[in-house]
Amino acid sequence: MGDWITFPNGKKGRRAWENDTHRVAAWQSLLRSAHDVLPRPFCDCRHHGHNLELVVRRTVRKERGQLAEAYHLARMPRQGSLHYIDCPFHEVDQRQSGQAAYAPGVVQEMSDGSLRVALRRGLAIRDVAQAPSTIERDPARDSAAGRCAARPRQSRMTELGLLHLLWEKSGTNSWHRGIGRARMWWPGVRQRVMNAASDIMVGRGCPLGEHLVLIGYGDEDGPALLREKAQSCGQNWRMLLLGKVDSLRTLRSRPKPGQPGRPYTSLRFDGAQDYHLMVSASEDWLTRLSRRFPRAMHALDQERADRKIGVIGLVTANVQIRRDGTKLSVMAWADDIALMEVEPETLIPVESGYELQITRALVEAKRAFTKPLRFDAGNDVVHPDFILTDTHDPRGTPMEGFGRDDDRYLTRKAEKVAYYEEVYGVRHWWSWDVACSPRQWPPFPPAAPDGQGDEDE
Repeated sequence: MGDWITFPNGKKGRRAWENDTHRVAAWQSLLRSAHDVLPRPFCDCRHHGHNLELVVRRTVRKERGQLAEAYHLARMPRQGSLHYIDCPFHEVDQRQSGQAAYAPGVVQEMSDGSLRVALRRGLAIRDVAQAPSTIERDPARDSAAGRCAARPRQSRMTELGLLHLLWEKSGTNSWHRGIGRARMWWPGVRQRVMNAASDIMVGRGCPLGEHLVLIGYGDEDGPALLREKAQSCGQNWRMLLLGKVDSLRTLRSRPKPGQPGRPYTSLRFDGAQDYHLMVSASEDWLTRLSRRFPRAMHALDQERADRKIGVIGLVTANVQIRRDGTKLSVMAWADDIALMEVEPETLIPVESGYELQITRALVEAKRAFTKPLRFDAGNDVVHPDFILTDTHDPRGTPMEGFGRDDDRYLTRKAEKVAYYEEVYGVRHWWSWDVACSPRQWPPFPPAAPDGQGDEDE
């Protein structure tokens, strides 16, 4: 995996060290020494004979109850596509990403390398959602509409699109064998996503990281961070809550004298009890989510031990802190909810059962790959299910599964085959005809012998 970084003082380190409890202090020391210093650190990627430089960004975060400076690397502006396919700073070609469906200006790279994003609903309480909300994903509508005409390019990003953006910018949609069990350590996931959020601006210069909180098990600093963000946002700003969803169901409020309790939708994150967090929404949200995210809702309807996929949720909410004696509780009323299905251990997004099988098979085979994300795009956008990043092709090797055999789907399949053969060549992409061979997929393209034997654990 090409994650070695060379620093101006001649020392080297691996980006994966930021999630290694034994090496994170040394990694932070290297970054601190390179902050606001020229020449800049660089990765192993080269363009026109020159190394591609990186910028060191500074943030303040809480560690073990104390505020501490923290540093992270970011690519230089407009150089994402110049990095090699296996580099953590590589930016996916928009033609292979759902970002291609946005109108110009929805996702805009600024001169300092940060992103400015136009959200469907702003984070100020006074902001309302853009109407009508035609860009919400609805599988039934997409299927009924067919693909005779392309949908208009979208002028705003929904919460689902923002969730995909955070996953992509933090590299959580990519995998290599050196990651090991690091994805199981929620504080590490939190920090990588927060690093990505610190480089995203929403609205008129509002840093996303100031409104985002990740909820998860085993995060010592998480509950205090949630309370601090809730206090700073107050009554004027919404918050974004992100975490693994444990349950979504209808509950009833406590009845009042002479009145029955009112039904409402309750969302519970894994680990929420440590945060004293309750997330509620109007009763109709359960039906809306079942329509928009049927696979995720089906999984949440099952017992925990029977679930084959995990579900990541991003909630936009008005949040208040309530005190009952010495106990503090955080009450969140959701304005919007987005769900994303993931493989439970790697957190790689998956959109079908066969994608789940391939994800696990690639991990077991110790392959390096990335999962292009759909954002808010419809099914008319052509992008592969996965891209192998450890093959001989410097662009990566697309992987596509074809899961149906009806006439409309076969027409779409022919379009995709023509695209891949034109762009990559007849034998330079991988496909699996799931409908014809549901229990066995073709051998994966061979990995290039590039010395990926080092482990990050």
